[in-house]
Amino acid sequence: MTLRIWALKIGELKPLEREGLLLFGARCAMRVEPWLAPGGKVLWSRGLEHVVASAYSEADPKAAAALRRELSDRGAVASNNLATTDETLGRCMNYATQSLARAIDVTCIDEMPAMKKVIIETAKLSASIAGVLAHAGRVDVQAGGDPVDVACTAMWNAIRADVAVIVGASARLKSAQNRVQALHECAPLWLDGVPRWVTTQP
Repeated sequence: MTLRIWALKIGELKPLEREGLLLFGARCAMRVEPWLAPGGKVLWSRGLEHVVASAYSEADPKAAAALRRELSDRGAVASNNLATTDETLGRCMNYATQSLARAIDVTCIDEMPAMKKVIIETAKLSASIAGVLAHAGRVDVQAGGDPVDVACTAMWNAIRADVAVIVGASARLKSAQNRVQALHECAPLWLDGVPRWVTTQP
């Protein structure tokens, strides 16, 4: 199976304008924060702040390239360091940081069709973690269940739900004192509670 079975389509993003797309991308990254590479918290926070500030045209576009590169490198290093001891976790850490790096890429795009295409790539990177964990046997399911179906469906359902979340919360997020925190708290990141395969990751 491939992510195309579940993946978001461009038409599903129709309710979102530039601001909403960037907030949506930030939520995709927030959902995979449990797989943040060691020592990356400050860099991760800077990345989220940049994406959210860019949604309101309050970030320096010149900072995007260096920030994106730092995040990408952090993920690649984590993956390489774990290649022989826990390849699965290393891949998840890489996908997590790459998802935020890709969201930062969107801040530098002006045309809506191109923005939507890269936002979908952002979502796919974050959703890849579900597939990686399922294929590695780290998603427990009831007898007869398919771990890939369970994990990927939960991830993509949560991602899709964010379209309506952003539409409903966008106006009040702009006036929030801490927009990143407000974006995180405007709705649960998972529809039916945080899956066990998220809370039990190493």
